[in-house]
Amino acid sequence: MQVRLPRRALAIGSALALTFGLAACSTGDEGGAEASDTIVAETAFNLKTIDPHRQFEFTGSTIDNAIYQTALTFKDGDLTKPTDGLCSFELSDNDKKMTLTLKDKDAKFSNGDPVTVDDIVFSFKRLQGLKGNPSFFLDGVTVKKVDDESLELISKKPNPALPYILPNSSIGIVNSKVVKENDGSTDSDDGAEQFLNENSQGSGPYKVDTYDADSKVVLTANEHFNGPEPKFKRVVLRNVAAETQLTDIQSGQAQVAFDLNADQVKSIDESMGEISSLPSTRSLYIFNNTDEKIGGPAADPNFRKAVMSAIDYDKLTGLAGEGSQRMASLVPNEFIGAVDKDKAPERDLEKTKKLLEKAGYDGEEIPFHYSSDQAVNGVDLAQLAQTLQAQLKEADINLALKPAPSSTQLDGFRSAKQPMGIGTWGADFPDPTNYNVFIPGGSVAERVNWAKGDDSKLEKLAQAAEKTKGEDRDAAYAKLFKATTDTAVWIPLVQPVSTVAVGSSIEKYVSNADVTFDFAKAE
Repeated sequence: MQVRLPRRALAIGSALALTFGLAACSTGDEGGAEASDTIVAETAFNLKTIDPHRQFEFTGSTIDNAIYQTALTFKDGDLTKPTDGLCSFELSDNDKKMTLTLKDKDAKFSNGDPVTVDDIVFSFKRLQGLKGNPSFFLDGVTVKKVDDESLELISKKPNPALPYILPNSSIGIVNSKVVKENDGSTDSDDGAEQFLNENSQGSGPYKVDTYDADSKVVLTANEHFNGPEPKFKRVVLRNVAAETQLTDIQSGQAQVAFDLNADQVKSIDESMGEISSLPSTRSLYIFNNTDEKIGGPAADPNFRKAVMSAIDYDKLTGLAGEGSQRMASLVPNEFIGAVDKDKAPERDLEKTKKLLEKAGYDGEEIPFHYSSDQAVNGVDLAQLAQTLQAQLKEADINLALKPAPSSTQLDGFRSAKQPMGIGTWGADFPDPTNYNVFIPGGSVAERVNWAKGDDSKLEKLAQAAEKTKGEDRDAAYAKLFKATTDTAVWIPLVQPVSTVAVGSSIEKYVSNADVTFDFAKAE
């Protein structure tokens, strides 16, 4: 699963919205590559479309964050505080009805048309009707226009996560009139994707100028944007490997690089720029199959807990780089429902020895699966697997490494036939309900044969958490996910770092949980 906080790329820091100042060390010519009113940003493209209601990848989200506004947003990038965007909102006492009232009545699309309630209704229904990757955000929700000032979102069951979902760039608001004129609709017959890739219809600070999913996307300022005018009128996002990103930042050919790992950032000194390293919304974990016929020793709770107590977590955070964090559950530390990281598992080899004796483990090798070609926020999974193998070997636990290409490994994990391995999860939205998939009977739990009814304690805690409201949800979900960690079916390893390198020609910039780099606020 990829994060689109970006989902597929969100950075969260102890200060959830950060403004940075840099010394200006260049004239803005950027090595002759671009004009001084242009930002050149580089990333290894994960891009299929910039149609907001279809895109579900990091690059698409990065672009659409600059093009489209959303009904709600997060206050100063704090993912625990959804707040007014284009609309203000009110949630009913039973969490089943949200009323959205158009607040930003001066918002205009890039052609000058005003944003209306009809545009918001159309956008929500189009997201649902396309049945694409992000359509699940509004599953079970009925969208209803009330009048020219407001609309209602009515959920079949309590939906307290909805305020945390609506700020997602995949729910960006489009100009319904223009989209309809170009084969857009609210069902699977919609044919507006190509049009939207080349002619964006948003009300954000930028609009698309040129689109090439293989090489480069260029944005220009939206002259009708009703917010502060961006200093940089042009954004060029280029598709290049991390090695090239490093040299381009060093030489001034690029001002922003999204994909540098912990070792690469060390080669950037103050004269070249600054590094923003903030905890990501990705979780790295070990999975253990609960079916004895498949998992073997991994199906034994004592063995799983022995593995959990044999890992040197401090070395894993060292591997992940400065700013990475311990995790006491799979929920990122900055989310509602996160377990205090002070309660994270600790290495205790004496405890490991006793647990292995209880499990009756006699040293047999256990297949350990992982993606051989994947890095998560700079953490190479192959290197992580080798590190874990060496650490567990010190406790006389023997792993037989089973690397495979990412697509092959994902298929294998989904088949529920792998005994152990490394899993990754990126938040789809910053609410603890996004992690219910790891509870027995959940879609990810099924991949380790952890079925509904297998753990009555967890199911009762999940039911209790679902019934809580407001501030009480934090403690209730933390209790649930602490109990989940205690089973050691999932062993949280590390919360890695999202790193952005910013060139010295940028004097000020904003990087926060909602937008990894805000092009419109750069100076």
